[in-house]
Order: sequence, then C-alpha cells, then structure tokens
Amino acid sequence: MGQVRVVPKLVDHDERRRSITAAAWRLIAARGIDAANMRDIATEAGYTNGALSHYFAGKDEILRTSYEHISEATDRRISEALGDATGLDALRILCREVMPINEEQLLEARIAASLWPRAMYDEQMAATNRRTMDNWREQMAIFLEQAREEGTVGDIDVTIVVEQLLNMMMGMQILGVLTPGETSSERQLEMLEQFVAAL
Repeated sequence: MGQVRVVPKLVDHDERRRSITAAAWRLIAARGIDAANMRDIATEAGYTNGALSHYFAGKDEILRTSYEHISEATDRRISEALGDATGLDALRILCREVMPINEEQLLEARIAASLWPRAMYDEQMAATNRRTMDNWREQMAIFLEQAREEGTVGDIDVTIVVEQLLNMMMGMQILGVLTPGETSSERQLEMLEQFVAAL
C-alpha cells in the first residue's frame, strides 16, 4: 500500500494581508491609532501575534498599507461611479466619493485623519498622499476644463478652483469626523452644490 502524500494547504498571502489591514482599520476607527499595536491587531484579525510577522515587517508597514488601501478604495469608487460623466457632473461625482457622506466614507475619513500626522513624517505615506492629491487635482482640472468647453462655468482660474475644492473636501473629512452634527452629509452636499453653482 502506497504512502499517503500530504499536500500543504495553500495560503493566500495577499488575502491574509488584506484581512490584517482590515483589522487595523477597525481598531483605528474605533479606538484611534494608539490602539493599533501588533498584539491587538493580531487578536482582531484572528491570528497569533507571531503570525503577523509572516505578512508584515511591523506596525509601520501595516499603517502604510492601511493608508494606501484607503486611497485605492476611494479611487476605485470614483472610477466606478464616473462612468461616462464629464464636466460638472463628473466633478460632483468625484467630490461626493471623497466627502464623508455615508458610513463607509466616514470610516475612511476617521482612519485617514488618524494617519495624517504620520504622513507628515513618514516618507512612504507622504508619497502615497501626494499621489492621491495629484491624481484628484488632475481629474478635477480636466472636469473643469470640460465644463468650460461645455459653457457650464464662467471664466474661472481652474488651478485656484481645484485648490479651493480640495481644501473644502479635506476640511469636510476633518469636520465630518469631529463635528458630524454640524457637518452632516446634508450640509456637505449643500456646500458642494453652492460652490459649484457659483462657478
């Protein structure tokens, strides 16, 4: 009788990394960045503390990956929501996907706001932030140029309008987390519409 060969179970490395990152997200959103230590992240993800070292070099790498995933998730939503939209319609869509106007986006804003102080000093996180902001600036500028060609905006300075919009959205992320009553989703959408109407 032949010997039974045991085939080792295949481990989806990327899936494990995603589940660990998601656990870190939940901890940061619920209790802040200081709660996201390796032991608690491992417990939240359902792994032993030592098992995390197979997927991440340490807490810093988990936080960097979390920051990257927030940017990627937002960009993915923007891309899916845009469809064939152009001009001001496309501009509104992009802004709405960044603004914390639903539970998913508010969760992302809480995590992003917790990680921003690190992004000021961590070169990799700073690079992620620059890529995201530059990408949004470029897209918004394209949409505003389209709106100008379509005749739906006046003689605007596109660069200034893009910065005004970006600053408004980042402010909404902060205030949507800190003062959700005053900076409700309804108020955010109203501010966006008034801003766009003034163009």
